[in-house]
Amino acid sequence: MPKSKRELRKCLLDKFQFSEVKKAPHEAVALFVHGKQVATVYFSRSWDDIDDEMLGYIARKQLWVTSKYLKGMYDCTINRDDYLQHLRDSGHLA
Repeated sequence: MPKSKRELRKCLLDKFQFSEVKKAPHEAVALFVHGKQVATVYFSRSWDDIDDEMLGYIARKQLWVTSKYLKGMYDCTINRDDYLQHLRDSGHLA
């Protein structure tokens, strides 16, 4: 089921403390930890909704999680600390 781009951006910005990336060719939000850019999600300006295939791509290639994990992030069953620990465990955050 497609997800709203606006709601996903809001979740990443508010709950996971991502920041807006200025001067990007697409809309983008990034997670910075101790000044290091750890994950970046790019959104096409033309998107209103994001289909399951694109959500899977965002999960795997931009957030370093599975689609199921991203759903947990979106549905508020996974919090920022859980996500940061996942990034440490998977080697994406030292």
